[in-house]
Amino acid sequence: MTASCAPRQAPPGRPESPPFPWCCGGILLLSLVLALPIFSGPCIDPPVLESMKLKGVIKHHYYPGDRINYECHRGYFYVWPYLLASTCEPNGSWSPIEEACLRKSCPNPEIKHGEVYAPNKTFEFESEAHISCNEGYYLRGKEILTCNLIGDNVHWSDKIPHCEKIFCGRPPEIKHGKHTNSYRNIFEYNELVTYSCNPSNGSDEYSLVGESQLICSGPGKWSSAAPLCKVVKCERPVLKHGIMVSGSRENFSYQAVVIFECLQGFYLNGSDLVFCGGNNTWEPEMPKCIKGYKPTHPTKTPLAKYPGYPNPSDEILSLDDFEDLDTGIIALIILTAIVAVVVVCTCLYRCLHSERKEEKDMKRKEKKEKKEKEKKENKKKEKRRR
Repeated sequence: MTASCAPRQAPPGRPESPPFPWCCGGILLLSLVLALPIFSGPCIDPPVLESMKLKGVIKHHYYPGDRINYECHRGYFYVWPYLLASTCEPNGSWSPIEEACLRKSCPNPEIKHGEVYAPNKTFEFESEAHISCNEGYYLRGKEILTCNLIGDNVHWSDKIPHCEKIFCGRPPEIKHGKHTNSYRNIFEYNELVTYSCNPSNGSDEYSLVGESQLICSGPGKWSSAAPLCKVVKCERPVLKHGIMVSGSRENFSYQAVVIFECLQGFYLNGSDLVFCGGNNTWEPEMPKCIKGYKPTHPTKTPLAKYPGYPNPSDEILSLDDFEDLDTGIIALIILTAIVAVVVVCTCLYRCLHSERKEEKDMKRKEKKEKKEKEKKENKKKEKRRR
C-alpha cells in the first residue's frame, strides 16, 4: 500500500472555496474587540468622600486609564493600608476606594482622684470632656473642656484641671460656748465639730440657738453658720377666750412647747401648738379664739415653715382636724357609706334568695320523680293482677 503525495481534489460537483474571505473576517472581528476600550465613554465625576479631598488639578473629563489622587482633610490623618488613589475603569466607573482618613483626637485627660466623661464617646475635635472629682476632693480648673481644631492640629480649650483634697480651717468660736476638737487647725472632708454652751453665772442657763453640729462640706466651708449661746426667755403666753392644755410651767426657755384650746363657743384661728423661739418670741404667731363656728377653710399655719421648731415630724391628725371638714363633705362621706351598705345587703339578699329557689326547685323535682315512680309501680301491679 502506497501513500500518494498528490494534492487532494475537491469532490465533483462542489467548487473549492477560496480561504481569503474567512481569514479577513476573523482579523476584522479581532480588531473590533481590541478597539472597544478605545471607543468607551468617559468616567462620571470622581467619588466624594467625607474625610478626603482631591489632590492636584481637577479636570472636567476623565477617560479610562486616568488616575486621581486624594489627601486627608484638615484635622484628619491617614490610616494605612487604605488607598489614596482611584483609576477610571473602561466601563466608565472608578476603581473602589474607601475612607482612608480619621478625625484627630485630643489626648485623654488623666485626672487623679477624679473621673472623665465623654458625652460623644470620643475625644475627637469638636467633642467635649466632662471632668468631676471623687468625694472628698474638689476641682481646680474648668469642669468642661472642648477639643478644638487649630490649624491642622487639635488642642484642649483650657488647661487640664486637677482634683485637690478638701480641707477646712478652724470653725468659728462662739461667745459663752465651745466646740469639740478645738486644739486642731485643719479638718478633713466630712469631719464634724459639736458646739455646747458654758454654764451660766446667773439664774438663767444659756441655750444653744442654731445647729449644734457643723460638718466640713467643702474647701474651707462648713455646713452652716455657727450657733449662738444666749439666754432665751419667753413671756407666759395668754390666749383670750382660751386655755393652755399642755406645756404649762414657771419659766419658758428655748424650744418650750405649749398647746392651746379655745373655750366652748369659740374656734381656734391659727396653730394650737407654739414654741419659744431664739428671739424670745413665740413661733408661729400666737393663735386667736374667735366666737362662732369654725370656717370651712383651714386656719392653721404649717409648723414646718418655721426653722428651729423642735422635732418637726409629721403631725398626727386630731379630732379638731376632722371637725374642720365641711358639712357637705361629711354628708357626702355618710351618703357614700350608706350606699355601700345597701349594695352589700342587696348582693347578700340575692345570693340567699337564689340558693333558696334552687332548694325549692330540687324538692319539686324530687317529688315529681317520686310520683312518676309510684305511677309506674301501680301500673305494673295492675298488669300482674290481670
